[in-house]
Amino acid sequence: MHTLKKIHNHEIIETFNSIYTLLCKPNEKYQSKFFDKVIFEETKKLLGYSLPSKIKIINELNVLLSHSDDDIRHATAVFRHINEPEYRKKYSESGHFKNLRQFWVFISNIFANDPQTKELIHWENPGVDQPALTPPTSGSDKSMVTKNAHNEIIFTFIPKNFSRSDIINMFPNLENLGSGEFGEDADMYGDTLAEVIENAPRWHSVIFNQQTIRELKTFLSYTDEEIDHASSLALIRRSPTEEIEEPPNWGRFPTVRAFWTAVLKSFENDAVVRKEDNTEPSAANGIDNAQLERKAARPVPGVKKLRSGMIYYLDSDTLS
Repeated sequence: MHTLKKIHNHEIIETFNSIYTLLCKPNEKYQSKFFDKVIFEETKKLLGYSLPSKIKIINELNVLLSHSDDDIRHATAVFRHINEPEYRKKYSESGHFKNLRQFWVFISNIFANDPQTKELIHWENPGVDQPALTPPTSGSDKSMVTKNAHNEIIFTFIPKNFSRSDIINMFPNLENLGSGEFGEDADMYGDTLAEVIENAPRWHSVIFNQQTIRELKTFLSYTDEEIDHASSLALIRRSPTEEIEEPPNWGRFPTVRAFWTAVLKSFENDAVVRKEDNTEPSAANGIDNAQLERKAARPVPGVKKLRSGMIYYLDSDTLS
């Protein structure tokens, strides 16, 4: 059975980056009240999260809670850097939870019971045994959310419904590439656009590349209009369809879809990713193991639910 203990700490943080940040803000000086402080902070900040951010957190919690209690303890220790000597005194108790599974289920309830997400997601036991999605629909309106092959909730992109910030939250890895490899200094990563695309996977970890493949497959399921809009508004700084003077012979693609399709092919053909996909599943695919560990993932009884040269687009537990 796959275990989080077998992957590097930085890969755990990368896989669960959204929930990792939940533990970064509260000050560790609270010691015995630390986990209570996290709950207080997240309840207070809930309205400040965009809907895509909330969905991303819920997805990561669902994956985390599909693992064993030992893995959850290990991941939480990694999030808090407890395994580093200077942070070992962070072994604090919350007073309300006998183990960390109960704590994370409580956090999951906070996000899943948010009125904004409840309109889209109907489940009684968030983060543990998520049933099939039944988003509200009216007439011929597009369903706003669906699931991908990894059982993650994803958005059907509707341009008028999403801001630049929403799009970045939906596709953080694509935005990372758009501001890096495909950004203002793209020529630092290769002599031609094709070379930059070919080299892109080499600059990132396997976890990042696997997540990028999933983002690209979701993104390419949209219409050409939606892809063009999201790309120009939020995801790329330099147009891949325009001729540029410098560097010479840079190259271009006939459409933005063709560009992202080439990026997907590059990441799928990356040797390290292919080797990883053919061996043990990564933590990013941890939800595939959910059925093996459902017995360990029981709901918590009695838990209270809280409420160009550069061409730019201008269109835009308690630890035991």
